[in-house]
Amino acid sequence: MPPVTTRLGGGERAGQAGGAGGAGRAARRPGRRLWWAGTVLLALAVHSNWHVALAAWLFPVFLLRYARQRPARRGLLRVGYALGLGQLVWLLSTGLVFVPSALGAFAVLALLQTLAFAADRLVAARTAAAAGTLVFPTVLVCGEYLFTRLVDFGDYGLLGFTQHGFLPLLQLASVTGVHGISFVVAWTASTAHWAWQRGFRRRAIRRGALVWAGVLAVVLGAGGVRLVFFPPTTKTVRVAGISAGRTAERTTERALRAGGLRLYQPRELVRAAPDRVRTALAPVADDLVAGTEREARAGARIVVWPETQAGVLAADERRLLGRVAAIARARHVYVDAAYALFVPQAPYVRNVAALVTPDGKVAWTYDKTHPTPMERMRPGKGNVPVAASPYGRLANVICYDADFPALMRQAADKGAALVMVPANDWPGFDALHAQRAVLRSVEYGYAMIRQSVHGVATAVDHQGRIRSTADYFTADRQTLVAQLPVQPRTETVYGAAGDVFALLCTVGTVLVLGLGVAGGRAVPLLRGGSGGSVRGARDGAPSGPGEAVGPDAPPGDVLPAEAPGDAPSGAALPGNVRPGEG
Repeated sequence: MPPVTTRLGGGERAGQAGGAGGAGRAARRPGRRLWWAGTVLLALAVHSNWHVALAAWLFPVFLLRYARQRPARRGLLRVGYALGLGQLVWLLSTGLVFVPSALGAFAVLALLQTLAFAADRLVAARTAAAAGTLVFPTVLVCGEYLFTRLVDFGDYGLLGFTQHGFLPLLQLASVTGVHGISFVVAWTASTAHWAWQRGFRRRAIRRGALVWAGVLAVVLGAGGVRLVFFPPTTKTVRVAGISAGRTAERTTERALRAGGLRLYQPRELVRAAPDRVRTALAPVADDLVAGTEREARAGARIVVWPETQAGVLAADERRLLGRVAAIARARHVYVDAAYALFVPQAPYVRNVAALVTPDGKVAWTYDKTHPTPMERMRPGKGNVPVAASPYGRLANVICYDADFPALMRQAADKGAALVMVPANDWPGFDALHAQRAVLRSVEYGYAMIRQSVHGVATAVDHQGRIRSTADYFTADRQTLVAQLPVQPRTETVYGAAGDVFALLCTVGTVLVLGLGVAGGRAVPLLRGGSGGSVRGARDGAPSGPGEAVGPDAPPGDVLPAEAPGDAPSGAALPGNVRPGEG
């Protein structure tokens, strides 16, 4: 019998092609929804003045799912794009988007964060075991740690800071630093995604879910025990943070403008007539001196000024400190007087804090170690000063310095019980910068008073409890008063051991990289394939038309056949993966 051939008309072929294209578009829609859900949640999660702490636990779930369901190169590029958008949202919300060094730093952070999703996509996807859930948090913490060590931008952008208000979880920082909190949040997300891959079927996820739940219960339980049964000492000291009032600030601003001077151009100030500059700067300094007297009379034993709100010419520094010393002697008070010191040598300004003791002496004059990218000044020597007092050992850093864990470790190593932090913020950066102080106190076991003009002043104990706040933008005269427990200082595991946990995650990342290379994962990725496992076991996309998903998918889960033209015939790559698949 002769063979029978059938010709398809153009309409029939178009119909088939249209049906295949429609199926492809339908298959892509869930991926787009996953990407948008993850990206929106990420924008809400970045640590800003208005972030949502819960979103930090959720956004990785959707981006992990998306990355598993798309071809590796395409999916990871889009995940990186989402992470970059998240960093851009943060930069816009804080006003740092116009600072080139900030743009570069957070581009690096987005890249490092993307590597964690790549590790999950290319390594963790190869196993159905619950142990695979550890890949994502391990690599994420390694990336965050490398960011803090290699990029001179403090430890901004770390996932753990989003949980500053979750006190039981926050206590983990006393053991692992903020990196441990990042790990718990990321591990929760990867475990949720792992369970989702298995349809949340009890028998398939029971063991892995129990391990995760047990660890989380131990972490939160231990944190609760620490808060309830090991509260701060009842020995407290009254501390006060003061800022000059709005009237004094406006008076100084008007006087400078009248003389054609700008406070942020120190060269102009040191070359202008000294009497004119002295008169213009006097209202703020006078207000701070008067505020010191007022709070000392009210019972404060330690008074802290804000960063650079006061300004003084080098020739007038001794006179200003003499006025403060007279109050310190008369009222038996310690005064941390911070000010901008205008000097005749370039770069014409120093950002300093001087501790005046009750005997009227200056214990130290500390120069800010880490000027921000916007501050044109010479950094200090990086030696955190510490002095003994009846209330415990006192230490001093300035504003941005507190965002560098290695510098803050010096205060712990020298036995500081209270760290004084003069600060100066701006709208969009005010609340988030204050919240970061909570983590530093828990990590190193000391109390902290952070007096921030143009921001939120905070007093925090060593367990992260906020004892008092004062918002510059809601008061004509910002004054912070608190009873802080400072003696004795609390020793912490993190203070003694340092970044051991982050280093272990770095070692774990090297092992993950080794597994990825040993499994030949780099070849499909570089050639645009899906990065599936050797037997085609990949999440969310088969190795061929109608093929089952593999070990991560529930039995019977089969994806639609690929549309014609998705891959050239016979072009399979190592691992049964076809170019352009998914």
